[in-house]
Amino acid sequence: MKAEKSRSVIVKKFGGYDCLLIENFDLPELDGLIEVKVDCGGLNFADLYTRQGLMLDKKLPFVLGMECTGTVTAVGTETDLVIGQKVICYDYEGGMYRDVIRVSPEKCYPLPEYIDSKIGAAIFVNYLTAYFALIGLGNLKENEKVLIMSCAGGVGCAATQLARTIKDVKIFGIGSQGKEQQAKENGVDIFYSNESFKAEIIKEKFDLIIANEIGPTFTYLQNILNPLGRIVLTGANNIITNERKLSMFSLLKAWWSTKYVNPETLITNNRLVGGLHLGTLAKSDPKTTKNALNYIFDLLRTGVINPKIHSVMPMSEIIAATKLLGDRKNVGKVLIQMEET
Repeated sequence: MKAEKSRSVIVKKFGGYDCLLIENFDLPELDGLIEVKVDCGGLNFADLYTRQGLMLDKKLPFVLGMECTGTVTAVGTETDLVIGQKVICYDYEGGMYRDVIRVSPEKCYPLPEYIDSKIGAAIFVNYLTAYFALIGLGNLKENEKVLIMSCAGGVGCAATQLARTIKDVKIFGIGSQGKEQQAKENGVDIFYSNESFKAEIIKEKFDLIIANEIGPTFTYLQNILNPLGRIVLTGANNIITNERKLSMFSLLKAWWSTKYVNPETLITNNRLVGGLHLGTLAKSDPKTTKNALNYIFDLLRTGVINPKIHSVMPMSEIIAATKLLGDRKNVGKVLIQMEET
C-alpha cells in the first residue's frame, strides 16, 4: 500500500537556510495516532539549532517544527479527543511543520474555543518556558527584581507579561537595539541593549535572571545576583552566529567557555543556578505541564496576558521566516501558516 503524504517543511542535510525544503513527505499509519489538519506552526530558536545540526542523533531526512495548532480530522486510537476538536500539538523532537500531521494524542492539548489558532500557536513553547523559568524554577516573588535576556523575543515577551502578574516586581530587560520601545510597551521597566548592557548594568543586582546564552555571559550574569538569587538557563541562542552547519568544534568551544558551576561559589554567595528543557519536562511530567498550560489559558481568558505575534508567514516563506528569527529582528512570535492563501 502506497504511503499517504502531506506537504511539509523538511531537512535532508544539516546546514544553512537552503537546507529547508518544502516537499510531500510520508505520513505514518493512523493506527495508534490521531490526525490533525494544521493551521499554524510556531517558530522557535530550537528549529534553527536542529537545522544546523545541534541534535547530533537526529536522523535525516525529517520534518521540522515543534509546535502547531489545528483541528482533529481522524482518530486511530482510544482518546478523549474527538474529530472537529481544536488542539495545540507539541513535540520537541519535531515533525509539526506540515499541513497534516499524525501524532500521539499524548502530544496534543485541547485548545479552548475562545483562543484562535494563531494565538494558540504562540502559547506553548513561549509561555510555558517563561512560566517554568519564572515561577517553577525561579520562584519569582513580590518586590523582587528580574532580568530577562532577549526581552523582546517570543519567550522574553511572555516572561515580561507573566512577571507583571506578580505584585511590585521590577522588570529589567536585555534586547537588540531598536526594540526598546516595544519592550517597554510590553512591560519592561528598564531596558539595556545587547551591545552595552555589561557597562550599563554594573550597579544593579538581581533576584532572578532568565538567561539564554552560554559561555562568558552566563558566567558573568551569575555574579550580579543578590544573595539568595537565582539564574535559570533556557537556551543557548548565542551559538547561532551564522547560517552554516554547527561543527563539533564550535559546540565544544561554546560549552567549554561556560566552564562549570563552582559549588564553593554557589555556597559562599548563596545563589542557585538552574536549567530548563521544556521538551523533557513535558515528556516526564505531563500533569504539571497540562496544569501550567491551563493556567496560561485562564490568564488569556481574563485578558491578563496578550501574546505578541510579530508576523504570520506562509509555509512557502519558511526560509525568510527562520532568517527573521535568526537575525533577531522579531518582536514576539513568528508563525508559519500551513495553508497557502
